[in-house]
Amino acid sequence: MRKKFKMVMEIDEDGEERPIKIEITSKHVIRRSKVFKWEKQTALKAIEGLALEKKLTRADIVTATTKSGHIKWKVKKGQKLIDAIEDVR
Repeated sequence: MRKKFKMVMEIDEDGEERPIKIEITSKHVIRRSKVFKWEKQTALKAIEGLALEKKLTRADIVTATTKSGHIKWKVKKGQKLIDAIEDVR
């Protein structure tokens, strides 16, 4: 049961912004960027909390709080991303 989200912008704690695709598996949130040739996996167990902000007209901001910090994603229909993560946790 994998769920994929395309055309997501990720903002890390350093303020670096990159276009990514998110794939949710049974154990990880996998984030990939072809443009930057970058991939990172975050264990679902490491995600302590999720928050949704609906400030943008075209995208929501989903903030994931992990054991090592915060990750922000700008994504259309942010609630679907939160639901997909919570369904497999």
